[in-house]
Amino acid sequence: MLHGLRNGHRWSDRFLKVVVDEWGSGHVYVIYANNSNQVRTRSFDGDQVTFIGRNDGTAGTQHVADWTDQVHEKVQILQKEHGLSQRFNIIAHSQGGLVARKYIYDHPHTVAGLVTLGTPHHGSPLAKDFAFFAKYVVGGEKAQSNLKPIWVEKFNRRYPVEGASLFHGGNVYTIRGDADGYDTWGVSGENFAGWHVLFAKYQTDSDGLVPTESAYI
Repeated sequence: MLHGLRNGHRWSDRFLKVVVDEWGSGHVYVIYANNSNQVRTRSFDGDQVTFIGRNDGTAGTQHVADWTDQVHEKVQILQKEHGLSQRFNIIAHSQGGLVARKYIYDHPHTVAGLVTLGTPHHGSPLAKDFAFFAKYVVGGEKAQSNLKPIWVEKFNRRYPVEGASLFHGGNVYTIRGDADGYDTWGVSGENFAGWHVLFAKYQTDSDGLVPTESAYI
């Protein structure tokens, strides 16, 4: 499982419980992309989930290329020492979905399947306005620069979904979020404000940060 920008919207215990119920004890791994390789486990009603890295705002702050390298380093540790199989599926939130797509190209026939949740596959106009995100992404400016639509357009040409080397004919699935302005908040109100900016300035519906159509590949 891969998080998004600055690990701002974190995996909830409820969601982790759903995932481990589906995949089974010891088969769920959560990666935090920062400079920590600390490994720990947690139990959810007796089912084990393994975590690597620090679960804080230092995760997901690098350019997509460096972020992908961090993920690969942690994958290797999990495979050598903690039972992660040589072939695995990825669930990725937000910008983590772009990282997962690059990982598939960098390490062909390794990823069996990918599900992206609210990933800006075509970027977000909000990323062009640093003032809007200044409070939210402080320390994550490198990652934010890789969310601008013009950057993601180049990324899509270099790493198209068509022809991505998934293991044994695996698939990529996308799930989008859909807020209505009043039913989303975020960590510090960024989703609430972002939805209104995207709707008023760009006439697009969104999940608060990612335009609806951007979440589709």
